[in-house]
Amino acid sequence: MASVTIPDVREDKGFLPRQTKLLLGAFLILGAIGLFAFTSLQGNQQYFLTLSELKSKGDLATKQTVRVGGNLKPNTTHVNSKDITAQFTLTDDANNVLPVFYKGVLPDTFEKSTQVIAEGKVDGNGIFQASLVLAKCPSKYDASQVEWRSSEQYGK
Repeated sequence: MASVTIPDVREDKGFLPRQTKLLLGAFLILGAIGLFAFTSLQGNQQYFLTLSELKSKGDLATKQTVRVGGNLKPNTTHVNSKDITAQFTLTDDANNVLPVFYKGVLPDTFEKSTQVIAEGKVDGNGIFQASLVLAKCPSKYDASQVEWRSSEQYGK
């Protein structure tokens, strides 16, 4: 009878040892996942220009939609509930001011907010025509603004 040789399957005759291949494969997979996560997060970054940066853009601010952030100037908010429009002024530490016109419902936290982000374009008159308004929530709870009532007052 002819003798048959059975190959040894335990021995890897390839260029790299088996453990090295597994480690290399794991690094490639982790690298691909990391690259995917990095590129996905870059597309979702939220950014905004300061009033100084917007001012330095000049005519470019009238041609493209931008997000601009600033402080809400006190006592400048005028809301027309009939037309659902609002006008307010943003300011910054460098005393730049930007009048804003917005058609839509303002966020609930708008009046209590000091920082506002508006998205839109500057028109020919220098007024920022906002298509979106975001208001930063107050960072601290102020109990002085809450009107306290006793349990007897609720029934009256």
